[in-house]
Amino acid sequence: MAAASEWKAAVSYDPLTGTGHILRGGDLVRFKKDYPVFSLGSGRPLRSAAVRDSGGRLQMPLDTERAIARWFAERDAERASRFSVAAIIIDPGHGGKDSGAIGEFGSGKDRLRVLEKDVSLAIGKDLYARLQAAWPDKRILITRSGDTYPSLDARVDMANDVQLGLNEAIIYVSVHANASFNKSASGFEVWYLNPEYRRTVVDDKKAEGVDKSVLPILNAMLEEEYTTESVFLAKSILGGLKAKIGDASVDRGLRAEEWFVVRNAKMPSVLVEVGFVTNEAEARKLSDPGHLRKLGDGIYNGIIDFVEYFEHRKGL
Repeated sequence: MAAASEWKAAVSYDPLTGTGHILRGGDLVRFKKDYPVFSLGSGRPLRSAAVRDSGGRLQMPLDTERAIARWFAERDAERASRFSVAAIIIDPGHGGKDSGAIGEFGSGKDRLRVLEKDVSLAIGKDLYARLQAAWPDKRILITRSGDTYPSLDARVDMANDVQLGLNEAIIYVSVHANASFNKSASGFEVWYLNPEYRRTVVDDKKAEGVDKSVLPILNAMLEEEYTTESVFLAKSILGGLKAKIGDASVDRGLRAEEWFVVRNAKMPSVLVEVGFVTNEAEARKLSDPGHLRKLGDGIYNGIIDFVEYFEHRKGL
């Protein structure tokens, strides 16, 4: 079937049953030899001239090739017009010379020292790997993959410099551990930018040629959209953490603040505090790979829920 190579599609055929299929990416066409009806995708029928078996070689009439090519083109157009989260930035806080919060307890064999930078990196790397595996077609980026210290500016620049196509979006998730003078403080929380904070989110380069008088209106609309989506992302992650951690830690809820990364990342963005290194019981949990995995599970599930909701809602 010569057309398959042009479509960059794989053809499977069973000569015993006379049935086969053409698979192009996620688009599937089922056929039966000498039968003039094809099944497109989840079952849309296409009536067209049948595939023939000519001495072990499958032959598809030209009219049928054209009809299937049109359907593939329709599917490509649908995907191009669909809203999608095309990129996800994972930002493990601190690193290198900046240890972040430090929890130190006991002495000798019982000495425990927990660094925020280590906690955030362990969870961040786990998230990065799992999101890459779940969505190989999306751009999953991490601000640091080792014990280095990218500046706060460098972190948000990495996010803001990502080039997006039409109807594509990006989200930013910063991972941290907490600290308090109150040694009994414990639990996880998710922060988003205070909705009252005003900032410029319209990209000057993308706004070239746009009437300057409408830029403030566009900016206000985009600010509102990012705030709404940041709150929903925060809720999704908080819900994911609560479902995974349960009673092992306290749900401290959603909070709003003008943290540097969430106010300067021009996209839906949140900052996750996974627990207090200054609380001895919680610090011991934060030094346990199993507990860190559960925290990663919760954040991961929250991101998955947000992306699926965003892409479904925006695609309606």
